[in-house]
Order: sequence, then structure tokens, then C-alpha cells
Amino acid sequence: MTTAEPTRADGSSGTGTDTKEPQTGEQPAKDLRSRVLRHPVLLTGTVAGAVHILWFFFFANSGGDIAAQDAWAEFVGRHPDSAYNLAWYGGMHPVSYSVVSPYLMSLLGVRTTMMIVGTVSAALTSLILYRVKAVRNPLACSFAGVFAFLCNALSGRVTFGLGTMFALGAVAAVFCWPHRWRYKRWAKGVVAAPLAGLATAASPVAGLFLGVVAAALFLNKRRPGAYAVGLAPVAVVALSAWLFPFSGTQPMSVGTASLPVLFSVVAFFLVPRDWHTVRTAAAVYGVGTVLTWAIDSQIGSNVSRLAMIVGGVVLLAALPYAVPRSRKWYALVLAFVAFNFWIGYKGVDDIIRTAPTASWTRELAPLINELQEVGAERGRVEVVPASSHREASALAPYVNLARGWNRQADMERNPLFYDDSLTDDSYRAWLDRWAVSYVVLPKGRPDNGADLEAKLVERGLPYLNHLWGDANWQLYEVQDPMPLADPPAVVRRASANELTIEVKTAGRVLIRIPYSRWLALVDEKGESMDRPEETAASKARDGDGPKEFTNPHGCVFRAEKNAEGDEWTELLAPRPGTYRISAPYQVRPGTPCPEELRDED
Repeated sequence: MTTAEPTRADGSSGTGTDTKEPQTGEQPAKDLRSRVLRHPVLLTGTVAGAVHILWFFFFANSGGDIAAQDAWAEFVGRHPDSAYNLAWYGGMHPVSYSVVSPYLMSLLGVRTTMMIVGTVSAALTSLILYRVKAVRNPLACSFAGVFAFLCNALSGRVTFGLGTMFALGAVAAVFCWPHRWRYKRWAKGVVAAPLAGLATAASPVAGLFLGVVAAALFLNKRRPGAYAVGLAPVAVVALSAWLFPFSGTQPMSVGTASLPVLFSVVAFFLVPRDWHTVRTAAAVYGVGTVLTWAIDSQIGSNVSRLAMIVGGVVLLAALPYAVPRSRKWYALVLAFVAFNFWIGYKGVDDIIRTAPTASWTRELAPLINELQEVGAERGRVEVVPASSHREASALAPYVNLARGWNRQADMERNPLFYDDSLTDDSYRAWLDRWAVSYVVLPKGRPDNGADLEAKLVERGLPYLNHLWGDANWQLYEVQDPMPLADPPAVVRRASANELTIEVKTAGRVLIRIPYSRWLALVDEKGESMDRPEETAASKARDGDGPKEFTNPHGCVFRAEKNAEGDEWTELLAPRPGTYRISAPYQVRPGTPCPEELRDED
């Protein structure tokens, strides 16, 4: 019986013969290529790291989604113990944006976080591709993943990138579990479930996409894997929605919905028929996209991100299964090229459209100085949103903004900028509603949701007095502005994490801050004051008669909903003096007023 001799990577015989072939200049290059290809995951990670470094030096700016992430990182860096950010939209919970990413971005830096998560995500994608035996061209697919993550970086989606990294880790735990541990399914769940929870805590959109994977696994009767990646995201979303409620609507046009749906159809019909999990996931994703378009929700156009990340990888992985130059082969090639053109164009368009003008970096100091001189920190400032949304991060540390950069919150709380109802009178009513004292009109192209507002302010309005301006900024004062806190209170300072007011007489004070259960009375050091307590005499009555409470430091409660649907905060001040309202994280949130105190005159 003859046996084949072992061969080296270069194809030479492994036996010890004396025959030596002359060395050529190509030999070292072949050896290097062979060594590199022996570690494809490392190669993919290295390439991804290199392109993300190029992104950092040549393309990363401070506009678009980066502006929002800069603002959140800045807020939690300055106020890590605050559960409510008063600098945007009257008040927003950081957790409603992300549980994890603001703190990590504050620690590492927003752009550094993007480089790390893009590199690790590409490496995890490569690992999954190499461990799944059905993929015949894993290296090419890995590079398609690198391009997708680069496009994600071009669009500045750091928070989503972080969630995607953890989500890929959870998927890798399910699909790449070591064969020698195949009987330890509980260990697979122990690894996958926390990663799935972290993915959702970092980005609810990434958690939603894990739901697509879980549904596909469940429908294909792979229940343990489905539970491992699907239950933790549900728990995280439910808990955060209960503790930190948020509502809003993310718009989604027919054009935006059509591309993810088209990808779902192409993937379902063109990938091999025995790729049951992939085809089921494509069907679930397509149906989910249609429902997202049909039903207003916080998801909206964000649903397209799953296709943008995995679309090219899936289409390219299916290509070797098609007969070359057949109709199916051409369809896959065309879909792959069109798909990558879409995500590439979207990334470049985001870079161009959201690039802030130089004035946001070099000429901001005069505006900040004017705002400080007029005492704008005692109320709210409306900065007409720029297309870059740089105002959301550049000015939030200095003044509280009437708006910010969260499309869901903006459409929920400020619909007049989107439903063609903005007029001189409605704009004045909106300024009063949000207790805006000053309006800033920056030079440059406004956001799509601010075109008409910019024209109104630039044209001139009878209730806006022009205070100051230069080549980059115009500052206006609102005539007879609505106060942030009604008499008998006067606002001394309104910062991102705390409102300080002076109350002239004891009683109720309406404060135009959207109510949150986390709002509490604090002292000069930011420590929570004691809550109202039931009196000893009331406790001794043992339920007979109404309860009585002492209110030594004040308390807050949700005011009745007004005609605009606002539920403001009301302070019950037991005496004249200075009151500080903040929102520290604590086991017993806030300083709520008992019902009995609210009913007292």
C-alpha cells in the first residue's frame, strides 16, 4: 500500500532528500502569505484595525451621530451619578439612550471606542465564518464584513457598533462553541446570555437584531440557542422601560424600508435551501421591517442597520453555491455590488452631510461668552438645529437646550417641526411651552426638521429681540419669556444635572421639567434629602382616619397633564428658601410626595 507523503506549505516533499531547489525571490513572499493565511481571524482584525485608524485620522468628525454620543459621554463623565439629563428636551434618562455606552465612551473616548468595537466585531465575524462549515469563502466574506463595519464607522454609529460587538459575541458562543464542550450546553448559555444582555444594554437596536436570530433558531427547533440569545434582551428592555420610561417615534420612509425588505427577499430566495436558519432569519427580518414601516415606533429607520452589517456577508457566502455565470450567480453578484454601493454611499453621504462647519470648532467662544453674560443658564436656549447637530454636544455643557439630538424625542415632544403646523404664533406658543428665554441661529445648513424654523427666525419675529450677532451666530431674546419655574419661585441656575430655585413663600411650584420618578430634592453636596414621613400620631391611629405626613425638606410629584399633553413636575415647598432638584441614582428613587400631601391645599 502506498501513502502520500506529507507536504509543506510550499508543496515540497517532506522527506529528507538531498535535492535542493534554488531559492527564488518569490519564496519568502509565499512563506509570508502562508503564515498570514494560517491566522485568518487575526488577519481580518488587523485589516479592520487599520481601516478604522484611517477613519479616525481622515474621516471622523464631530457631527451627526458622533455629536449625540459626544454629548452623552460628556454628561456621564461630569455627572456619572445622575439619572436624568436636563440639558436635552427638558429632561432625558441616559439609560433611555444606552445603559452601557455613555460610560464606556466617557472612559475610552467616543472615537477610540468606535475603533475598538469595529475591529473586534470584524474579528468575531471572521471567527463565525470560519467555524461555520457551510461557508466556502470565509476570507472574502470576512473582508465584506470589514467594509460593512467601516461604513458603520463612517456613519458614526458608535453605540450601535458597541452593541453589535456584544451581539456577535453571543452569536459566536452559540454557533462556534468548541466541539469538546458540546455536552455542556448550560455553559454555552452562561456565555451567550450575558453577552446578549450586554448587547441590548449597549444598544437596544442590537438587542432587537438578536431577537431576529433567536426567532430563527426557535422556528428551526434550536430552542437552547434561541433562549440563550433571546431571553436576556427581553429582560433588559423590560427593566429599562420600567425604570426609565421613554417614548418617541423614529420616521421611516418607503424608500428606507424597501432596501432591507429587498435584501430579505434576495437572501431568502438566493441562498442555499438547506441554510434554514439564514432563510428563516431573512423572512423574520423582512416581515419585521414591513411592520416597523407600517406601525410608528422608536425603531423606525434603525431597522435597516442589520441588513447594512450582514447583508454583504450573507450574499457573498452564497455565491460559491451558484453555478458560475448562471442567472442565480449574476443575481447574487448584482445584489452584492448594489448592496455595498448602498452602504458605501450612505456612509459617505453621512460624512458629507453631517460635517460641522469650522465655526463650531473655532468660533464658538464668542457665542458662549454672550450666553453667559445674559444669564442664559437660568432658563432654556433654543439653538436652531444644524445639519451636523453639533449644537447638541458643543453647547449642552454650558446651557440647557430646548432640543438636542434624538429624533424620536424630537418628533414626540416637538411635532410642529414635522407636521407643517409651524407658524409665527405656534412657534411663540412652543417657546412658552418649553420656557425658552433665548434663541440662537447658527450660520450654515439647518437640519431637515429645522428648515422652516430657520427661515422664521432669520426673517424676523416680533417677539424675538436681536441681542448680538457676528458672521457665525445670531442671538435673540424672547420677549416676556415663560419662566422655567412659576412664581413664587425664581430660577437661580439650571444645569444639566440640577435645578436650583429660590422659593419666596411656602406652597406649590410648577416646574417645566418633564416628570421623572428619579427627581429628588438634594442638598449643596448633591446628597438626597429625607422623604416625607408619616407622623407618630398617624401611625398610632393604626389606619383609622387619613394619614398625616411631615414634609421637612420638600417633595415633588407629577403635575396633571395639560392641554399639550405635558406632565410637568410640581414642587411642594414647606417653607421659603433654596431648593435643589436633581436625579441621583438610588435604591429608592426620587423624593415623591405622598398622596395625602398632594391633596392638601
